[in-house]
Amino acid sequence: MMLRLNIRHALPQTDLRIRDSRVDDSHMVPAEIHTNNQQAKSNKGVTQARIDIDSYPSRKSYGYKKMDDFTRENGQKGISDVQSAVSRHAQATWDVIDNGAKRGNYMQQRAENQLFSEAHTHRYLEAQFIPNPRVTLAERSEVVGESDEGDVTAEIDAKSYASIQITTGNAETYLKDKGFIHRWVTEDKYDIYA
Repeated sequence: MMLRLNIRHALPQTDLRIRDSRVDDSHMVPAEIHTNNQQAKSNKGVTQARIDIDSYPSRKSYGYKKMDDFTRENGQKGISDVQSAVSRHAQATWDVIDNGAKRGNYMQQRAENQLFSEAHTHRYLEAQFIPNPRVTLAERSEVVGESDEGDVTAEIDAKSYASIQITTGNAETYLKDKGFIHRWVTEDKYDIYA
């Protein structure tokens, strides 16, 4: 009896997967415009003029005086009026003491003399120039503020290239069949179908 070596095999097989390159999208990139629209503004205004009017000299001529002037003038006048009244009453008192007991109607004559002197008192009017109020320009009217020139500009962003989207191709090699080698032993014959 004789042993036989049987061998059955298959060679490895490779295959190739191929995907072609293709252009998915292709177009021009549109230009973009960016604008600034800030309009010019004057931002200017006018301050009010201020005028100081001192009407006191004209008011004083009408008798409307400041309290300081009024008290100063009337205080002096009051002191002199009190002094003259004291002197006049003292004189009248001594006159009554000296002449009141004499013959005649002294008191009546004295009253008549007083009425006569008051009736014949010369009254006069004093014409005075009334000064105009003093007008002073304290602050002039001015134009203030800074002008804003604004910003009205446009920027155009234009691309120098097109937008192209490409799916790249590839080639892939893979093992389709690994292949094999089988060995076995039979007695007195070959087995080619195992």
